[in-house]
Amino acid sequence: MKRRTLLLLFVLSIFASNAANVLLEFGKNKFDGWIYTQSSTEISNSTIGQDLISLFEDYALISPEFTAPSVKIIMVDVTGRNKGYDQPDYSNSKGKISVQVLNGNDSVVKEVKHTFTTKEFDRNFQVYLDISEDASAPLRLRFACWDANISSRFSVRNVEVTVLEYNLSGVAGDVNNDGTVTSADVTALYDYLLNGDTSHIINGDVNGDGDITSGDVTYVYNILLGL
Repeated sequence: MKRRTLLLLFVLSIFASNAANVLLEFGKNKFDGWIYTQSSTEISNSTIGQDLISLFEDYALISPEFTAPSVKIIMVDVTGRNKGYDQPDYSNSKGKISVQVLNGNDSVVKEVKHTFTTKEFDRNFQVYLDISEDASAPLRLRFACWDANISSRFSVRNVEVTVLEYNLSGVAGDVNNDGTVTSADVTALYDYLLNGDTSHIINGDVNGDGDITSGDVTYVYNILLGL
């Protein structure tokens, strides 16, 4: 029995993956479903590579719909270029980027504006959005620089949206966030590790080591056994 348990844990460790849950991505080979409001430019590997996904005036980049049940905060990581930074009339304040959460009616429910403090060609920034009130509804993200002009535009190359914080039950080992620790939490971990099923994983990293692995299965088992 002990040998079978060790073998199972070894197999699970092979399928272990990072606990970070990426909701959305944009970039080369990751642009399906994204919309660029400059209708004359079709999103492709070529346009992204040439930095033609520019944000200024009414040009914006809009994500596909997503939902994130039980998620409280998301981190939005954006990489791009200030194409006009070396021109005399370039303005950091004009190039400030709005990261907006849209609901099903295209109304803005959350917004963070990022203003650059230095003139750099290649740049990266992160913003954090609390979506806890709307996480179960279909949402989209919109990236725009409404006040920018051609000289102050920002061109998007990559976007990654990652779950930063969950609304948890506060019960140690409660993987599916139903308020108790049961065999269902073990099943949820197995389904994730073996099949990649995330439908019941709310807090898979129960031992807090930064990864969802066989160690989390052992952790939940120990709780169920009272150890």
